[in-house]
Amino acid sequence: MKNFLPILVLLLALMPAAAVDDMSARSYQIQFKTLPDALDLISGLLSDQGSVSVQPRLKRLVVQDRREVLDRIGAVLDDFDQPPVNVEVTVSLFIGTDRRDEEAGRHANTDSISREVRGITETLSDFTKWTAYDPIGSRSVTCAEGSRVKVNLSEDYRVVFDVDAVEERLGKVKFSEFTLQKIIRTAEGIERYENQYTQGIILPMGRLLVVGAARDPGSKKALFLSLQVKAR
Repeated sequence: MKNFLPILVLLLALMPAAAVDDMSARSYQIQFKTLPDALDLISGLLSDQGSVSVQPRLKRLVVQDRREVLDRIGAVLDDFDQPPVNVEVTVSLFIGTDRRDEEAGRHANTDSISREVRGITETLSDFTKWTAYDPIGSRSVTCAEGSRVKVNLSEDYRVVFDVDAVEERLGKVKFSEFTLQKIIRTAEGIERYENQYTQGIILPMGRLLVVGAARDPGSKKALFLSLQVKAR
């Protein structure tokens, strides 16, 4: 048994040294995306021996791990850290009115509503009590991934939204917060904003989303907002 002890000790001593020799460090510059997002992305790629440090001022990640892991992280970050993508966001606001008694289901002024929205309003009138739709305002704006946009739809309403992420491969756009606001003007001419609708939204490109809200089930009128995103 004494003859085996030196060999066993020697093997145990060599194993950590081999693991250490295989470790390396590499830094990755993040240009377009945020460091927290990049850190979240690569955290699951590290081996048990791997570690990462953040250099916020330089927008840099320094990773220590095996070479094959570092190569994999580099490829993932190259694919991830791309310039912001531009998208065209079209928002339309219209009001639905219950005119069943007056007009027997006829649709009111829809000439200034887009063809896509007109099709939605015609469908909505078959399933809701709001049978006539009048446009309030519509705007299309080109904005970049990561930007915050404020745009007036009319004198009385505006939308504020954050384009959080554009997933081109999946064909989806994520709005971390999309808010419809009513513009309230005081006698002194000061504007304040009253939120009418706020929601985080993930919307497939080219698809049309329509949401509606009324004060109560018996309301004669309801606001409807349509949202569509296209690649630019």
